[in-house]
Amino acid sequence: MKLQQLRYFAAVFEQGSFSAAAEKVNATQSGLSMHVSQIEKRYDVVLFERSSSGVTPTAAGKAFYLEAVKVLAAASHAEDRIRALSKTVVGHVRVGLMPTFTRAILTSALLRFASEYPEVQLSISEAYSGALADDVAEGLLDFAVVPAAFDLRDQFVTHAMGKDHECLVCSLEQEFPTRDGQVVLKDLPPLQLVLPGKSNARRHNIEAYLAVNGIQVKELMELDTMHGTLDLVSRSNWVSILPRVLCLPDLDGNRRRVLPLIDPPLSVDYMRIETSSRPLNQAARAFADILEQELNTRLDAPLSSSNTD
Repeated sequence: MKLQQLRYFAAVFEQGSFSAAAEKVNATQSGLSMHVSQIEKRYDVVLFERSSSGVTPTAAGKAFYLEAVKVLAAASHAEDRIRALSKTVVGHVRVGLMPTFTRAILTSALLRFASEYPEVQLSISEAYSGALADDVAEGLLDFAVVPAAFDLRDQFVTHAMGKDHECLVCSLEQEFPTRDGQVVLKDLPPLQLVLPGKSNARRHNIEAYLAVNGIQVKELMELDTMHGTLDLVSRSNWVSILPRVLCLPDLDGNRRRVLPLIDPPLSVDYMRIETSSRPLNQAARAFADILEQELNTRLDAPLSSSNTD
């Protein structure tokens, strides 16, 4: 059996149709159908149930997929190994990041990576978790970083990146009672609160936190733009709940107040996602490692005294 046949089969399995798989792997629909049919005929097995709406893997198809991705991963590792033997890391790495990372982590990671791996080309996309996961699944990204609360599909492989904490972010003019520069939301009057849309992975956790702790919301606004949220908060009585690492540029206290949530705290875990059929090559792993190191360096940074009473 050829590796190309395994790649075609895996693409059909992951996309759920021959037409979508053909577009993904830049092949013809008839060609993919022929290769999958050849496997089925050779081994006298049915891998997919066909219908007008697409394909559904059989039990045999699901079992075969688990083995196919192992072979594809081993082939990818072998290719990566021979590149490593050349002592030059090259390639094109495509990464998807949330606004949290692009605002506070990306620049330092880019500068360091460019210095250590000058032969590698990087492409960075910014989006929220749902769109990033779709792009990883489609093969448009090598990996993405999303909140661990995100509901993942079976085809993803995950890697923990670090634990962050949510903060109340407000304008400099707003005065809230704090405890050593931290805030208990249930001690505050009803909030004018800006949150991301319901497709954002953090939204469900924040809403559950508000409900469980009896925190009152006077008005709620949905904004799926981080820069818009930060600008609105700095110029009005609206507040938002944002990850601490995203707020690092504000810790000087000159634009907004950043107050970590306590009693209880609210955490957010970050994870890297990739697909089992396309393991990271040496260049992508190198950038992922640098990104994780830069993240955890900043997660350990102390809050500025400018945010304390």
